[in-house]
Amino acid sequence: MSVTHQDDAGYYRYRGTPKPHPAARQADKLRRLLKANRQRIAFNASSSRSLFVRLNQHIAQALGDGIKVTHLAEAAGLSRWTIRTIGRSFDDLLPSGTHPDQQLAAIAGLKSELAELEEVKAALEERRLSLLAAARRLGLMDDFELAALSGLQSGDIRKMTWGLQPRLP
Repeated sequence: MSVTHQDDAGYYRYRGTPKPHPAARQADKLRRLLKANRQRIAFNASSSRSLFVRLNQHIAQALGDGIKVTHLAEAAGLSRWTIRTIGRSFDDLLPSGTHPDQQLAAIAGLKSELAELEEVKAALEERRLSLLAAARRLGLMDDFELAALSGLQSGDIRKMTWGLQPRLP
């Protein structure tokens, strides 16, 4: 915005910008927070995928080395059927020569890392729900813009946020 004024001495130009409306500032803040939250959720998902792959490889290797299915199921926190299914998916593994206790400890460690990622995922999804509820309650953005910012369907956003009270950060 540029305003020119004329006085007796000459001209001067005001090159400032008007302050944005508080609702526009709030909408920008919510957009920024929703974008960041979506990126964190995507990063969490990619991290958990790689951990699942490593866990499956360790389980298959342990089965190939002769560790019993029940011991693996206890260490991984999975059903015996799931352990057998994972073992059948890897058929080209050679014996590793690693001690069974070390393999079980590695599997238990990967399982605890996955549990931590699931807790973080739950917290991120709760935060996203809170941001969506705040944006819908304040009427700053329509459902389609919220869907684009959050990665969810607009109908799902309406269902998820129905009756929730907003908790802004």
